[in-house]
Amino acid sequence: MIHENSDSTSVDPNLAPFMVAVASFANMFCIGTIYALSMLQAQLPRLFGISDAWSFAPFGLASLGISMGVLTSASMIIQNGPHVTVARGTILWGIAVISAGLSLKSLKFGLMLTCFLFGGLGIGWTYLAVVALIGQGLPGHVLARSAIGPLGFSTAAAACFLLSSVFRVDAVDAETLGGMLVFLGVTFAAVGASTQLSLSDFHKESEVGSPSKTLSRDCGPFFSILLFFNALPGMTVFTGLLPLVFHYANGTDYNTMWILSYCMIALALGGVLAPSINAYLGARLTFVGIFCLRGMLLILLSQFEGSSQAMCAMLATLFAHGTGFSILPVLVKRQTTNRERFYLKYSRVLVSWGMSGTVGCIMNSIMLSPDSTVPTGALIVGLLTLSFGTILHLVPALGGEFLV
Repeated sequence: MIHENSDSTSVDPNLAPFMVAVASFANMFCIGTIYALSMLQAQLPRLFGISDAWSFAPFGLASLGISMGVLTSASMIIQNGPHVTVARGTILWGIAVISAGLSLKSLKFGLMLTCFLFGGLGIGWTYLAVVALIGQGLPGHVLARSAIGPLGFSTAAAACFLLSSVFRVDAVDAETLGGMLVFLGVTFAAVGASTQLSLSDFHKESEVGSPSKTLSRDCGPFFSILLFFNALPGMTVFTGLLPLVFHYANGTDYNTMWILSYCMIALALGGVLAPSINAYLGARLTFVGIFCLRGMLLILLSQFEGSSQAMCAMLATLFAHGTGFSILPVLVKRQTTNRERFYLKYSRVLVSWGMSGTVGCIMNSIMLSPDSTVPTGALIVGLLTLSFGTILHLVPALGGEFLV
């Protein structure tokens, strides 16, 4: 957002929304590469000689870092402004990816895990700060605010999977793969630095929302629980997306890249269509629908395992993932019109996003371990998701006036 009394060096008001949109998408694209981390994880048993269960550790630790990042992001946004926080978060993610690449080159698995933990911290900073930046810079563009996040994450993951296929990542050595990570990290850090420079003339508003126009009550931890169960199926899929696709595409006519592309399209469409779905059905019915749909499909998959069923379950899961993430900030914002309070509340809610990723790693270690089967994990996640959707429908008091 541009300061009302901008001087001659301030950004052209006609150009400001465009710059905010481009910067927001570019930074979401950079941090969205975490959703393609299964591309790297699939190579770790071959390169490090570790078990399949340990190969999910990078995503799990990055998710833990996300929880810490979003929790500290709100104070950074309030103190320094969203554009500065966005830049710092993306730069930190870039540095972490560079360091992870160097660790991979020297085959230091523990050090690489530490890098992804700190990288998750940067992702948490950037994600919440982009939400704040879009809210200030694009206040009248509902679709843009809803879609930029899912579009950035989905296109980033799709690009990574495409590049991994082109460069035959499954056949390269640690030196080459580490070099690829270093190149990506440098690119991410450059995007963060460019954001800092291009939006350097954006000023924080002197009044961050109205003083105390809040609703009469707070819904407590409800939205944190809602986000956890909304994110759990999607984060479980993203943790082991590539191994899951290989598992179900093996021995069929399905093309792996096409399946991955459809998955990313589903994620993007969930964000794009979220405002329309929410306006038509209402928030409660929307969440009940996406919980129950995913739960039933995952339970069916656990009982009747097949490529077509898996495809439907993954597409529905990722579509609902994008939908839920796009609707939730609007619901949290209904609790208060004060921006500082919104940042603080939403940061606490987003902690559940990272926690769901960590739990998703545990689920994948169960689903894809030699001693277990995919249906076992699908059944557990499906039952949890369907149960929460059913409770949400049967107990209208959950969420109350905020979930309408």
